[in-house]
Amino acid sequence: MRRALRLFLPLTAVAATLVTAMVAAPSSFRLRGPITVEDAMATIQNTAVIVSLLAIWMFAAVGFTLLSGREIRYSSLEMRASALHCFALGLVAVTSFVLTAIVFSYLIPYHVGVPLLFALGVIAILTKIYGTIAVFHAVGMLVAGTRTREQLARRRWLRGDLAMVVVGVIVLGALRLIPIVGPIIWALASVFGIGTALATKFGRREPWFLAWRAVES
Repeated sequence: MRRALRLFLPLTAVAATLVTAMVAAPSSFRLRGPITVEDAMATIQNTAVIVSLLAIWMFAAVGFTLLSGREIRYSSLEMRASALHCFALGLVAVTSFVLTAIVFSYLIPYHVGVPLLFALGVIAILTKIYGTIAVFHAVGMLVAGTRTREQLARRRWLRGDLAMVVVGVIVLGALRLIPIVGPIIWALASVFGIGTALATKFGRREPWFLAWRAVES
């Protein structure tokens, strides 16, 4: 009975979140009066675009987790242990990316600034992708309600890094469908993710630069 409850409660929470998101999706039109055909078509198109992007995120999350499950787990643990540090580092990183892009665009010669701007964009995109997947894992762990790996290992369902990432994508994806609130939540998740990726060195906890040591004679 307890095992059934442990499985039923997380699934109920996910289902309730999905239903809430679907009901709240067209709520932005209710304040303006009756829903017209154009409004309905715009809502359907917007929802279709979001669902397509979520499907891409799902494939990317599964691929990254299969290739680097340990690193994703370490980053997720760091995020849950030092959330404020990761968020502050993420804000500093996002601000630095924007200011650096402005410098590369306007204050550096064209033939030099464009390659540097392209390299900066690649780094920023990879950091965001990895960090967001770490956020998926952290959200999945919170929904699963486990505190130790032993508790997670005793489960028959909702166990393993891949399952945690999939649950995180579903929960955050459902929240993304809510107007106004959804984009804000994803923006905050991106800040958390970027900060976590940089704080954990993409889950490897290695120094960014090699330390120089004098050779002892």
